[in-house]
Amino acid sequence: MQIRVLKFGGSTFQRNTDFNTIAGFLKSRLEQDSQKLVVVVSAMTGLTDEFHKLAFEINTNPSPEALDSLLPLADTIGANLLRLAVEATGTSAKVLSGYQLGIITDSNFSHASIQRIDGTVLKQALAEVDIVLVPGGQAVDPHNRPTFLGRNSSDFTAVILAATLELESCEIFSDVSGIYSADPNLIQNTRLLKTVSFDTAINFSLSGAKVLHYISVQVAKDKGVQIVCRYNRDDYRIGTVIGNGKTSKATILDPRSIVLELASKRDFEIARLKLQLANIPVILLEDQKVPMLVVTCGFFDAVKFLAESGINAHHRNYLLISEFNGDSPVLRHIVSTSQAIEVCQTIHDRLYKHSESPKPSQSNVN
Repeated sequence: MQIRVLKFGGSTFQRNTDFNTIAGFLKSRLEQDSQKLVVVVSAMTGLTDEFHKLAFEINTNPSPEALDSLLPLADTIGANLLRLAVEATGTSAKVLSGYQLGIITDSNFSHASIQRIDGTVLKQALAEVDIVLVPGGQAVDPHNRPTFLGRNSSDFTAVILAATLELESCEIFSDVSGIYSADPNLIQNTRLLKTVSFDTAINFSLSGAKVLHYISVQVAKDKGVQIVCRYNRDDYRIGTVIGNGKTSKATILDPRSIVLELASKRDFEIARLKLQLANIPVILLEDQKVPMLVVTCGFFDAVKFLAESGINAHHRNYLLISEFNGDSPVLRHIVSTSQAIEVCQTIHDRLYKHSESPKPSQSNVN
């Protein structure tokens, strides 16, 4: 039986009619190349943030357990709306949310780690209907309490389910068709990278690239699941395939990076250790005159986190740019927020020989 796992990001569903459009596409996939589909659905753009804002308006210090019960409901809404659209095409479908899916995690709410997976319910559902819809990022702990695998974890869910079903690949649909040599929304003359290695994609993500989360790619590498990146509308074209690809040239500006200045080498080491133990992506800049750390991938208040441990970290008005040049070591550049796009363009032009602009020095604070 030909089963495929597809994941649609929240940007897919900008209007109510988008659910009907995707339902039509899913029906065509069943007719063309698939017998069954598992479709992971993210929350509509901004809905999780709305729930998060509402939670803090009601309680300024909500428990992580309460947030894990609330925030994933945004993805549940998306999955159920898509089910309605799928059924309108005459296709059978059902939704399996976190407590039904058989993904068991620890009780580290908001950042839960998977302990085991039981694919029995999923396989039974596939025997009953054509399409199984799964809200992204959901699971339960051993006490059957809802847990959340974290922000941007729908990709992770898709990869895990593909591995559970012993599939060779999964398809990730988003508002870009794949991985580019730089953010095409910010930088001119970017190149679509048709194949990228697992390790390259992980390093891109850890440096702030937003197409895929590094944990998802690491799990895909460990499980041998190829990731096929597709555009989420029009021709649904394939852009980048992540697997046994090659290293690439790229320039990554992380607009969500948090550049932290520490008062001493001792504070630097303590901050580094605490952030890494909390599984927060961090890049070390030890060759600076003043010890600095960069927290990447956003969605984390590093200053508050460190202050709770007695570490005074100063958030500087700079951003991280990472320069990848094939097999050469990655160069890190710290630049002022106002100059970041211009510097990123200059580096990208040099890498792809659009101009002969001078090369910024490594980890140079401008």
